[in-house]
Amino acid sequence: MESNALEEGLRLTLEKRVEQSDLASTQETSHVEALSTSKLIMFIERAVANLIAPYLDEGQDTVSSEINIKHFKPVGLGGKVRCIVHLKFIDRKKLFFDIAVFDEYHEEVAIGAHSRYIINLDEFKKTLK
Repeated sequence: MESNALEEGLRLTLEKRVEQSDLASTQETSHVEALSTSKLIMFIERAVANLIAPYLDEGQDTVSSEINIKHFKPVGLGGKVRCIVHLKFIDRKKLFFDIAVFDEYHEEVAIGAHSRYIINLDEFKKTLK
């Protein structure tokens, strides 16, 4: 790993209010007026990206490689969600995170794990051609 500052144990908390665009009904994945799992996953990935971005060297980024989320509590329009991400383990260029999401009443909304790879952007772009 090129960056010495990235280390196990880093944490970040990110909060947001559930907007109309976040609802399952808007996403057309369900008729319910609650935070969709797909938007929840995007929120989690944003929290992880915000945590590690300051520690990446110029020309580096990360890509998602695996996510395992249990989404078990609905949050409606206007509700607040808080995502806590924890960098649990580093294996060379692979990063492993624990995830917990809570509502404004401190009740668990979702828990899970996520992993990302650190990539060199120029090398990665070459693989897309």
